[in-house]
Amino acid sequence: MPNVSEAQGLQLYDYVMMVYFGAFVLYAFHMFWIRHKAMGAVASILLWLGWIGQTVFLVERAIFYYHQHQGFVLPATNMFEAISFFAWLIVLLYLIGEFVIKTRIFGVLGMIVPIAAMAYTAAGINTDPRQLMPALKSYWLVFHIVSVFIGYAAFAIAFSLAIMYLLNARRDHALKRIDPRFNLQFLDDWSYRMVLLGFPMLTLGIFLGAVWADSAWGRYWGWDPKETWALITWFIYLAFIHLRIHWRWVGYRSALFNIIGFASVLITFIGVNLLDRVFKLNSIHAYAEGGGTFMLVLLGLAVLIPTVLYFLPTPKEEAAPVEDQLSEFTLASEVAADDAEENQA
Repeated sequence: MPNVSEAQGLQLYDYVMMVYFGAFVLYAFHMFWIRHKAMGAVASILLWLGWIGQTVFLVERAIFYYHQHQGFVLPATNMFEAISFFAWLIVLLYLIGEFVIKTRIFGVLGMIVPIAAMAYTAAGINTDPRQLMPALKSYWLVFHIVSVFIGYAAFAIAFSLAIMYLLNARRDHALKRIDPRFNLQFLDDWSYRMVLLGFPMLTLGIFLGAVWADSAWGRYWGWDPKETWALITWFIYLAFIHLRIHWRWVGYRSALFNIIGFASVLITFIGVNLLDRVFKLNSIHAYAEGGGTFMLVLLGLAVLIPTVLYFLPTPKEEAAPVEDQLSEFTLASEVAADDAEENQA
């Protein structure tokens, strides 16, 4: 059996956190001060190196579990591993988006949640690989976790875009003066696209979780606290999509609703486990550590603040209806113009 400390690769994990933070700083310089294309390229390369390092860490963890349990186990069996896997998926999704949109100007935005997530793991969370009960060795669990976490990662990107929308709307399009792609229509549209990616993955994940529960405990649904909050989150995003499609609900309040949805994601992911520890809810999904009451207060504020803002007067400028948003041709023209400006800098 391999040495536990080698399997954990905690030193590598620490290096990855530092590399991610370095990439975040470089993206910030690229966004606000040094607009030269080379600065964005260096930030992107550094982020890729950090992601590759985190991939190695997760593979090492999986190899350790393979030797320990004579089979593949996804390295997301405790809070430390789950957050690491969550951050890994967000960074991957951002890097794919960076390639699709063909700009690195959104790097700061894409790294907000991964940096915060990995910083949370430094709050005294147990990093030791856990001993697995038989139910956690099911291949259904792998499909369930991967599907749900891809959905969560997409919602995290949507949340970041929604935050940027609110800042831009509240500050009279100040960010648009940094880059034309920070306009309200673009931010609103891509935030919605990320929800459209995340919602079917969350739906699939909940379904696969029910299949796993039936194979492990002989029932598809047991109203466990985490199951209940996952269903609440699913209904929130279902309502969001319904309002977008049938009521053409775009703009400031749509961004607030998006933020409330991600707050529900965090409650499902972290908050329910903390509540289980504080109030002894006896959740079969409980594996949370770190944060305690302080983290519960933060999660409560994450729901309360956008809810209050929803009922306050909104900025005059709203995103245009979906059918009037920027065309791909217009966006491509802006990208080409911005890249030309960067190359001349």
